[in-house]
Amino acid sequence: MRRPNFRIACCLCGKPVPLSSDAYLLDEEWQRRYPRMVGTLACGHCTVSDDYYWTCRTSGDAFVDGHRPSVRHPAGNCHDSWNHIQAHGTHVAMVMSSPWSGLLQGAEEYLRHTSRRPGLNRDVARDLRAVIERWDAQQANH
Repeated sequence: MRRPNFRIACCLCGKPVPLSSDAYLLDEEWQRRYPRMVGTLACGHCTVSDDYYWTCRTSGDAFVDGHRPSVRHPAGNCHDSWNHIQAHGTHVAMVMSSPWSGLLQGAEEYLRHTSRRPGLNRDVARDLRAVIERWDAQQANH
């Protein structure tokens, strides 16, 4: 069976992430600031948009209340929203990096297909199937 095509919706604006551009994996600080996000995979437009740009510190150089440290800058050297982008890359790479977000954002068929693919690393397959099982259980309760 051929690999299913998929489109992911940006976690911030909800529009399809263009296939010709990278997807951006956002961290917990983005989720704290934008609790209405669906998933953690964003389009390039939102990650550079003034609508979603913020700084980590107050004018007194202290972190804003509730700030969550950047995974990429654990020593507290984060300054703004860009420091809270965990990774960026192809849609496939980002969906595999964050399969729960992939399920939330439109890659369910692709992830199900990939979890059954012959030759897939056992650990990756096991982890992917666990996420899908959790997804199915949650969907059954709704």
